[in-house]
Formats: sequence, C-alpha cells, structure tokens
Amino acid sequence: MSLGNETVAMLKLFTSAIADAFVKPEIVNTLAGMLNFNLEALVGPKCNNLRVRNPEKYKFNPKALLSEITDVYLNLRTFKPFVKAIALEGRSYRPELFTKLQSVLERSNLKGTPDIALLAKLAANIEETKRREEEGEVELGEIPDDFLDPLMATLMEDPVILPSSRVTIDRQTIRIHLLGNPLDPFNRSPLKVEDVISNTELKNQIQAWIKERRAKGTIKDDNGDEEAMDLDP
Repeated sequence: MSLGNETVAMLKLFTSAIADAFVKPEIVNTLAGMLNFNLEALVGPKCNNLRVRNPEKYKFNPKALLSEITDVYLNLRTFKPFVKAIALEGRSYRPELFTKLQSVLERSNLKGTPDIALLAKLAANIEETKRREEEGEVELGEIPDDFLDPLMATLMEDPVILPSSRVTIDRQTIRIHLLGNPLDPFNRSPLKVEDVISNTELKNQIQAWIKERRAKGTIKDDNGDEEAMDLDP
C-alpha cells in the first residue's frame, strides 16, 4: 500500500506538471483503463468489500486514494485523447461511477464545489464523446476487412507494414505492443517501431472510403454539417 500510495501521488504530480506526456497514444488507453478500474473498485457496486483490518497499520485510506485519483482525472480533463480513452474503455467505465464519485467527494468533504463542478463537466464530456463515437461507428456501417486492424478489429487510421511478417497493422496498435514486447506479434522476430513501413496506398484507400461515406451524408457533426475524420498521424 505504501508503494501504491506513492505511485498515485507521483501520478497526480506528473499529470499536473507534464500532462501532455500522459495523453500520447502509447500511454493514454492504458492510463484510462487503470483509472477506471480503480474508480470502479473504490465507488462501484463492490466497494464495500474493500475492508482491511488495522487500515492505519497498512496505510490504507480509500478516501485519500479516491481524492488523488480524482485529481488525475481533473488534471487531464481538457485533453480530447484522454476523454476519448476514458469513454471507450470497455472493461470498467460506466457513467454511474462518476455520479457516485461526485456524491462521495461531496459527502465526505474531499473536494470543494469548484472541483466537483469540473468533474461533472468532465463526466458530461465523456458521455457525449462516447455517444458520438458509437453513432459514428454505426453510421460508417460495415467496415471492409482489409481496413481493420488485425489485433484490435478497429478501423485503421495509420496503417503500417511490419517488415518481417509483412502484416499490415495500425501504427498506434504496434506502438503500444512494442512498449512491453519488442517482437513482431505475428512471427516473434525482433522489431522496433522505427522499422515499420507506412502503407500509404492503404491509408489513401481508407480515407477515400470515409470520404465516400461522407458524400452520402453518413457522418455529420452536431450541427448537421458533414465532418471529415482526420487520419493524419
């Protein structure tokens, strides 16, 4: 618990001082999953199971931990990649967790009214982002198999070719994979992110396909105007 408390305290400090570093594609989804998982543990339906004998001895203070995790959310609240990552994290995220969080923070006097208001705005932005992303997926319709990332089964934004296996995969996916495993996931040969080859032809095909869908009026912004999806790295 001491190490865990120090880690969260450092995360709070670093996300305040160098927030940009935590919204990079290689990091932001993992961070979102960690935050949502811990939030669910602290305020979710099974939070009452978090009981420890002699909590002072083990330095277990769930309210203090919840307050610092909230600070991390607030430190990154203005970054669109972070909001999107929280919204699309499918394991733990549920909107009612943020409602419960606001209630606990207010009831226990862990945060003042300004911070709770900022948290409420963040929760609303997350839900709006989730709604728009889900509507966009439906409006795009069935995505051609050649455009899907082979590991994530999502539409590739920046396809690249792995030099050894010759498999095409999204650049962000392989970047995340290589953070923990410096091998090609398809044939286990050594691989560095600098070695991948941009698949410009496929990227152009994906962009043309999305533009075709736009021309049919299938992707619109909140004002009803057509909006392009930016696929540039």
